[in-house]
Amino acid sequence: MDTHDRAYMQTHLREEIARARRYGHQFGLLIFEAIPSSDGIPLHGKIAAGLEALQSAARACDVAARVYDDAIALLLVETDAHGARDALFRMRNMLARTAGAWRVTLYHFPEHSRSIEALPLLTAA
Repeated sequence: MDTHDRAYMQTHLREEIARARRYGHQFGLLIFEAIPSSDGIPLHGKIAAGLEALQSAARACDVAARVYDDAIALLLVETDAHGARDALFRMRNMLARTAGAWRVTLYHFPEHSRSIEALPLLTAA
């Protein structure tokens, strides 16, 4: 799995929303925000370790991107709500072991479609 930037994620997420609506597919979106803490890992190191860990744990069809200086987004293509929750717990625990503390938010389409479309990730230039 390749790691991408915010612009790539914006484009891919918009395409995935359109595809999900057209074909009735579901998908998950995980947002990992690095938490500054006393773990001693500098932010750039935490992000690099987080991306590496996510690359090893996610499927080849999933899309990871560094979307802000302190955040990574992971798009879980064609993933139902149960699979998205399982991925959240598995990846959050793995990140805690390898890259310190993270705040993780799960969005699932179609349940959270309005929240996904209102994310600054999609609405900001």
